Amino acid sequence: MFKPNVMLNKITDIDADDLIKENITTIMTDLDNTILPWNSSEYSLSLRKWLNIMKMANIEVLVVSNNSYKRIEKAVDDLNIGIVARAKKPLPFEIIKFLKENNLRKEEVLFVGDQVLTDVLAGSLSGVKTVLVKPIVDTDAKKTRVNRFFERPILKYLQSRDKNLYWKDSLHDRN
Repeated sequence: MFKPNVMLNKITDIDADDLIKENITTIMTDLDNTILPWNSSEYSLSLRKWLNIMKMANIEVLVVSNNSYKRIEKAVDDLNIGIVARAKKPLPFEIIKFLKENNLRKEEVLFVGDQVLTDVLAGSLSGVKTVLVKPIVDTDAKKTRVNRFFERPILKYLQSRDKNLYWKDSLHDRN
C-alpha cells in the first residue's frame, strides 16, 4: 500500500522510451512539490522540455490534486496538461473514475507524487504503478509537514525490507 514501485530524484527522470517499453500511456502526477514548488507557480524549463517530450511520445500527463480546479488551472495554465481536481487523495475514487471515463487500463497508468501517505497510497489503492519523487523544495505547507512526520518511518521501514527501494535516476536504475 505505502510502497512505491520506484523512487526517483525528480519527475523529469522518467524517460519516455522506458514508458513506451512498459506500455504506459498516461502519467498522473501530483502538483505541489512534484511538478511545482508547493508555494509557487514557477516551473522549471526542464519540466516544460520533459512535458514536450512526453507529448511527442503520445504519453498524456495530467495533474491529480486535492487542490481546487481554479488553483490547479492557475498553476499549470500554460503547460497544456489535463486536470483532476479535488481528488480526495489518498482515496482512490476520483482516480478510478477518471480511468473508467477515459477507458484506461490500470497497467497503462503511472502515478507520480512526493508523498507516501497521499500520492503513493492513492495510486496503490487505484491499482496503478507508483513513483515516489523527492519534493522539489525542502519546505512544506503545515498539513504536509504532518504527513512527512509519519511517512519518514514508514519509508525507512520499507527500505530496510527491500534493498532495491532507494532514490534512482531512472525507472530502470539498478545500481
